[in-house]
Amino acid sequence: MAVTWAVLYSGAAWADGVSAAPPEAENNGFTILSNATNVTHWGLGAAVGIESSPYRGDSSRVSPIPLISLDNKWVHAFGTTVDLKVGKWSDVTFALRGKFDVFGGYKGSDAPILNGMENRQGAFWYGPALAWKTAFGTLSGDYLLGGNKGQMANVEFSKSFDLGNWSIEPHAGVDWLSSKYVNYYYGVRPSEVRAGRPEYTGKAAYNTSIGTRVDYRLTPHQMVSVDLGVSHLSSGITDSPIVGRRYIPALKIGYLYQFK
Repeated sequence: MAVTWAVLYSGAAWADGVSAAPPEAENNGFTILSNATNVTHWGLGAAVGIESSPYRGDSSRVSPIPLISLDNKWVHAFGTTVDLKVGKWSDVTFALRGKFDVFGGYKGSDAPILNGMENRQGAFWYGPALAWKTAFGTLSGDYLLGGNKGQMANVEFSKSFDLGNWSIEPHAGVDWLSSKYVNYYYGVRPSEVRAGRPEYTGKAAYNTSIGTRVDYRLTPHQMVSVDLGVSHLSSGITDSPIVGRRYIPALKIGYLYQFK
């Protein structure tokens, strides 16, 4: 499981901005960086994520994150994710994504089962991202590389329901994590073998998740968000001797002030 949470919004969060192209450009085929007027929207806020750690004996992790929101014709940035908007085909948008995994990995002192393990670090992930917005919801996905830490891919479907100042968005997704990724974060190297901690070589994993995000607009410029969800880890991860949970609940709470 990728134990990070980058944003409170789905990967298609900027699709509305891209679709602001003039009506005559909507169905003219592939558009590079859109023909939309270059208007910048930005905001500041703060968020906190509370997530159970998958590692045996490790407590839940609390991750504070300052939120910087920026969206214009070229770039969408929120939290630890930055998208360079490349193009659009009808309702499908394409971007190049960069994501900072600030809180990924662990220290050997985080739990007794990790004592004597080399520290595992977070990573900067980068790669292509797509979003397809329809009347039934938004289907989004990305494929990201993390250097010597492997690869990951995500597909998510979400549907937003607006109720006055409230917005409710159920979402469900599937993550694919390469064997290299799983081996880095959940493997046990020969030099790390101890009693009760045998050597383990990670295998590629598919994790599933469901959740619901609730937004409340306090004023035209202020919004609070709560996202509650749970992820299910597949056997490629749970077979590791350092992993003690199969289900990972997570709660994310954020506040954003939109200046423009």
